[in-house]
Amino acid sequence: MLHTDTVAKMDSLEKRFENIALLLNEASLLLDMNSTVMAANDKAIDLLGSHITGLPLDRFLRHPDFAEAIKRAGKEGKLATLDYTRMDQIRRNFSLRLAPFDEGYVLLVIFDGTMMQSVERIRSDFVANVSHELRSPLGALSGFIETLIDGAVEEPESRAHFLSIMKTEAARMQRLIDDLLSLSQVEAEEHRAPQDEIDLNLLLNETVSVIGASAKQDARKLTVTVCAPDNADELRVFGDADELRQVFQNLLENALRYGDTDADIEIIVDGGRTESGQPRPDLLRVQVINQGPTIAPEHLARLTERFYRIDSGRSRQMGGTGLGLAIVKHIINRHRGRLRLSSSGGKTSASVTLRRYMGS
Repeated sequence: MLHTDTVAKMDSLEKRFENIALLLNEASLLLDMNSTVMAANDKAIDLLGSHITGLPLDRFLRHPDFAEAIKRAGKEGKLATLDYTRMDQIRRNFSLRLAPFDEGYVLLVIFDGTMMQSVERIRSDFVANVSHELRSPLGALSGFIETLIDGAVEEPESRAHFLSIMKTEAARMQRLIDDLLSLSQVEAEEHRAPQDEIDLNLLLNETVSVIGASAKQDARKLTVTVCAPDNADELRVFGDADELRQVFQNLLENALRYGDTDADIEIIVDGGRTESGQPRPDLLRVQVINQGPTIAPEHLARLTERFYRIDSGRSRQMGGTGLGLAIVKHIINRHRGRLRLSSSGGKTSASVTLRRYMGS
């Protein structure tokens, strides 16, 4: 009879928890005083893993004041609040709120504040970057406008020259703003991994078709070689099609822009590997390889920093904003993938590893 009463009590507790969790629409867990997870909703499972039920939560959510917060909520009947930062591939910021639920039990609700804090930081970064990077082209435009007003407008040759430069500077500002907006958007969504099923082979061939026109001008070829170990006809990954298309467009444009004008560009698709080189069937890797000047290690390590350029003058002359690889890095982070840049012996490779879609 005692066992039946205990089961009935737990069923009642879990039912009440499920109803409250539905109302809150946040990651919610029911804990006992030892922090054992008695029940968790889908959002909590997605965040912490399906294996947490029946185990102490402090194994998976480490905070020096967590035990004290459970005591405060469960024994003292008071609301306890903790700030929690989770450092995986992406930094995420949470607010943990613990409240008494029933005798010997605590309700934990995890509020994800990553988006709000990201938006504030991104807004600040955007203003700082725009004010710094637009100062030079705006200054050039102002100078040419003043020169035209002072009389150069009456001189056809000078007028045509200045207007051509002004058009170039205006286009540069437009590219810069577009790239900054793109980077801000990706950073704001970085903590949410995309879950769509993407045909990687189709996406790569579409991207090569778009970029191929530029290569043909230099009589270069873009070739896609698939060396995946199995199911080569089903190269599917988790992802966002538009973002992945932007990744490979940026990498191919960089290869065209900075590689030798008489060398073809290779795109190789094969199986992913661990850091130690062991095969990973749940991963796919795409390498974009071009021939050209070897990039020194001290530059290679900083290429994904925003506005970092090895040769600022050459980069601007070729239309680069210094944001392309920063955008690529953040998109790959959002996809929970890996970006590796290497350069030796006159070859430079950008390697992108993505999570393979293995079917339902």
